[in-house]
Amino acid sequence: MLSNAFAAKMRAMRRILPGVLLALAATQAHARPFKDMCEQFEPLRKLAGLKYVKPLVRVQPKEPLKPQDVTFTIAAKAGPILVTPGPEGTIELPFSDSLCAENPDISINQPAGTVSLGISIDPRLPPARTLDYRLLESLRREWDEAISRQSLVWRLMAPSAKAYEIAFAPGSGASAEIRLPQGTRRLVADEKGIVRIPFEDAWIAANPAIVLSEMPRRIGLAFKG
Repeated sequence: MLSNAFAAKMRAMRRILPGVLLALAATQAHARPFKDMCEQFEPLRKLAGLKYVKPLVRVQPKEPLKPQDVTFTIAAKAGPILVTPGPEGTIELPFSDSLCAENPDISINQPAGTVSLGISIDPRLPPARTLDYRLLESLRREWDEAISRQSLVWRLMAPSAKAYEIAFAPGSGASAEIRLPQGTRRLVADEKGIVRIPFEDAWIAANPAIVLSEMPRRIGLAFKG
């Protein structure tokens, strides 16, 4: 669950990557240089090595096609590299420095106009019932690191995190207990199932345990004040 503000900024960020959503849609059986893809996806390539901030690229075919019907072929010197989407349509193209420098052709097995790519960046921690505050802080630091790696335009467009956000099922009445040295602070989810935990410098040093009443759907950042 992403805030409207974050979603709007992500749409704007995607618009400054000309053709990235349709970059492979126009490829069809006609090959195009892989280096073009490397250059178009450069902002996402700069997220390499981050643990919690990762881009998700989803194949979005037109009906009656399914994501699993789509295959990308990279004609590498070492042999063809076939890339197919996972069960949810997510795909990982091998944008290594060596392959981008080699610049093989890339093609798709579907006609032009039938496949597009959707991109999202959703900083999050793996779901857990118990975590500590410094783990949340590491997510915040990693988001800042992800933005610092980008060009000036991307840095200006990137949304600023306002708090930590834990999403439960709507109407679940779930809660988060922050077990501070001076006592436990209990935060109850709103009607949408959202609990917000504030940024508190003093809590970094104290590093309280955070105990959730049930398994959350998402542990991430809130980008709307």
